[in-house]
Amino acid sequence: MSPTCAQPIEQPASQDPLADSYASLFALANGLVGIKGSVDELALAPDLILPSAYVTRPITYHEAFPGYASATETRVLCPSPVALRIAIDGLPVDLATARIDHFTRALDLASGVLDRTTRWQLADGRTFEIHALRLVPLDGGPLIASRIVFTAIDFTGQVALEPVFGLGHDSATGDADDPRISARLVRRWHSDAIDAQSTRFTSGELSLVYRQTITAPAEHRHGGGIVARLAPGETLTFDRVVAATPASALQTDPLPGFDTLAGEQATTLRHFWAGAACAIDGNPALARALAFNQFQVLQSASRDPAFGTAAKGLTGDGYEGHTFWDAEAFLLPVLAFTAPDRARTLIEYRIGTLDVARANARLLGHASGALYAWRTIGGRECSSHYPTGAAQVHINADIAHAVKLCVEATGDTALLADAAEMLFETARIWPRIGRFDPARGGAFCIYGVTGPDEYTALIDNDFYTNAAARQHLAFAADTAARLQADDPARFAALAQRIGLDDDEPRLWARAAAAMWLPTDGPDGVSAQDDSFLARPAFPFALRVPGRPLLLDHHPMTLFRHQVCKQGDVIQALAMGLVDMPITRQAANYAFYEPITSHDSTLSAPAFAVVAARLGLAEAAHHFFDEAAFVDLENRHHNTDHGLHMAALAGSWNVLAFGYAGLTLREGALHLRPQTTPDMARYGLRLNWRGSTIALDVTAQGTTYTLVDGAPVALFDHGRALHVGDAPVFAPAPTVKALIFDLDGVLTDTAEDHYEAWAELARRHGLAFDRAFNERLKGVDRANSLRLICENSGVTLADDVFTACLAEKNAMYRDRLDAYTPANLFAGVANLFAAARSAGLKIALASASRNAPDVIARLGIADQFDFIADAGAVAAPKPAPDIFLACAHAMGVDPSACVGIEDAQAGVDAIRAAGMVAIGIGPAGTLDGPALTVPRIGELSLDAIITTHRTALAATHQA
Repeated sequence: MSPTCAQPIEQPASQDPLADSYASLFALANGLVGIKGSVDELALAPDLILPSAYVTRPITYHEAFPGYASATETRVLCPSPVALRIAIDGLPVDLATARIDHFTRALDLASGVLDRTTRWQLADGRTFEIHALRLVPLDGGPLIASRIVFTAIDFTGQVALEPVFGLGHDSATGDADDPRISARLVRRWHSDAIDAQSTRFTSGELSLVYRQTITAPAEHRHGGGIVARLAPGETLTFDRVVAATPASALQTDPLPGFDTLAGEQATTLRHFWAGAACAIDGNPALARALAFNQFQVLQSASRDPAFGTAAKGLTGDGYEGHTFWDAEAFLLPVLAFTAPDRARTLIEYRIGTLDVARANARLLGHASGALYAWRTIGGRECSSHYPTGAAQVHINADIAHAVKLCVEATGDTALLADAAEMLFETARIWPRIGRFDPARGGAFCIYGVTGPDEYTALIDNDFYTNAAARQHLAFAADTAARLQADDPARFAALAQRIGLDDDEPRLWARAAAAMWLPTDGPDGVSAQDDSFLARPAFPFALRVPGRPLLLDHHPMTLFRHQVCKQGDVIQALAMGLVDMPITRQAANYAFYEPITSHDSTLSAPAFAVVAARLGLAEAAHHFFDEAAFVDLENRHHNTDHGLHMAALAGSWNVLAFGYAGLTLREGALHLRPQTTPDMARYGLRLNWRGSTIALDVTAQGTTYTLVDGAPVALFDHGRALHVGDAPVFAPAPTVKALIFDLDGVLTDTAEDHYEAWAELARRHGLAFDRAFNERLKGVDRANSLRLICENSGVTLADDVFTACLAEKNAMYRDRLDAYTPANLFAGVANLFAAARSAGLKIALASASRNAPDVIARLGIADQFDFIADAGAVAAPKPAPDIFLACAHAMGVDPSACVGIEDAQAGVDAIRAAGMVAIGIGPAGTLDGPALTVPRIGELSLDAIITTHRTALAATHQA
């Protein structure tokens, strides 16, 4: 399929044409300036947003303590550059007494032009129509261009159109009772003309200059207006281009015309959609919503490193224009894969405010390091509620996550060097708020923080924070080593400048490796924090439509109960910060979704990503829909404050990271596209290190096409692909789960078993040698002893037989005490990681009752979706029971499983279970496996997938 930018977004005719929410929906911006979707002839109040137009105001506390935020920064709406006054026959038109007979408004996503038509009927019955086109050039300066066409419908008269600026009224604050908005600020602006084209606006310390050009036929220009005598059906037209800048940035270059800007805009968007368009077959409304969301994220993404991208972008003044952590966690991934230059700007903004982050760290008692503000414009902390604000120290790790993702996706290694100082300074905070806890075996624990879930505050070992910090610490340590190797002089200068010694990166690496992050709690649920699972259930209504819990309950009521605004564990999973077995992901989803209020618009994208990966079709569609339409349908009832940029970006994340399974592993691009009944076919385009690839996903598989740039290496369900001149089709895998034997497959315990049996035989006078030991492969302990006794011609009394079993096991376990992760066979860790990234479940089917202890010592106990209990299996190998138990426990049909064994009994058991068998060992030593490799390190996931598909096809043909 060929993804496009979808159809224009139209305002429904049934809706109030002047509803405030539509002013946000039809806002236009370019990262340097934004204008709300105001109706020109009614735009008499400020409606323009400039990143630099904000004021600093003190925060007053009745009880203030050291380190509290002392001031907030508030963005102010600036004078409207599109306001229009109308006079007919010398008398001003009063639209307050007029009515709208007809209204249409549409945003063309291909041209970036807002097209509006309004037909007004005046109180005296005369009717006229305004057709207005508006654009803000995505690759231009801070410009707003308009074209106005006035049509006299049923009267003859002299019409005067006067382009003016909407200055607004006296200062006022409002909505302060809603902490999501805080104190919105309206300022009175004063104006004075600089020259015929330029006007200065001032409001307190703010000073702006607007330059404008008006283009109209010379015969219609009179003073500052456009005037003509019109008969019914005749029109009067003019173009208006306004450049809005701080007074200090006044420029005098001629302003381009409307047609020039429109042509450039169409070219810019044609290039953007060529590398970013998505498609969803059979659901044009969802595809259109997704395209609208992409367009709005692109518009509002900052193009000036001096400023971040606000939570409301450049579409409204909600949250006072503050930038939050979601710029890095939600917006940056979209930009990295669709508009890489904008992604870099987000990081450059953080680098530019590093000194402010250092100062913020000092305010909070840290002698070194840097701590970024939870909400800010210029870099300082603006949150007056520290339990849910400044305590969210995960912001440091979110920024590091963004740097890592951006560098890997774009290949911009220069950015890594530029960001290194920030990475190191922010990493220094973690050892200051955490420690290696002897009571937890030396695990690194982080105390007294708040995660993204703002209904749980000031807790220890927040799951998301610890997961993000682990990645941050490891990344910072790796970056230090990389820079030291690649550019030792630059690294030495940086280390000297910030006082970085060799011990700190080693400490970061050690803390990352020891991070307390249990992923195997009760029933497979990971605790959101140390106390969360012990808290009582929330006793009030969890979900009240359009009204978040924070408006009706004291924070302490929320903090002490088991309730989430958004799930920290689910957020960590959605961002790929943790890698846990699929069944445990499903257990966490099943536990946290019912206790999450989803008050935050950030919640739906995270839950949708995880649900899509888990194949929970109905849930994934529900949350995908919530994210995609959050503003188009005003689902949280506050779109009038500005669009929810993170949620809009999140809808793209759902398609890419959820359904398409996009992940980055060891710097490589991994995808595992899957379909559901309502997502039977879809497409998207991705930028990867300067190239563009297109995905066309169907139930049969995925076609990858190189759209632009150099060939791309990627992995589809763990299979290495090279996408070059010709499209590449990757069939959808038929295998769903891998079931491993232990001894001889994952590690070599065979010698330990042999030595224990040999010593037992010596002590009890039994015949036993290495040749006979081969017969014991895949056989459980009791049956192994029976075989040894039969070979020796000896019959042991029941009590002696039982004692021998215990004796052999004790000798074997003594040898196991020396096992470490170093005893894991080479290649196992990579194979497990590839299987996990491909969405495959993993089980262990070992005949050894010591298997759980062995895998714990090997460090892979948390890698399995299921570990069979050999003692609970009725019939041992070669009976299929243990493999069937694994398939049943994982909820996978046996025909979709691959069993991996080194013993004939195991291979026979796998085949008897109706599964595909893969053997480990020398060629010809095993009978029946579909594939045999000498050792596990030579088995690739690609080979497993291909083998299963081939064997399954052969079975169906037979």
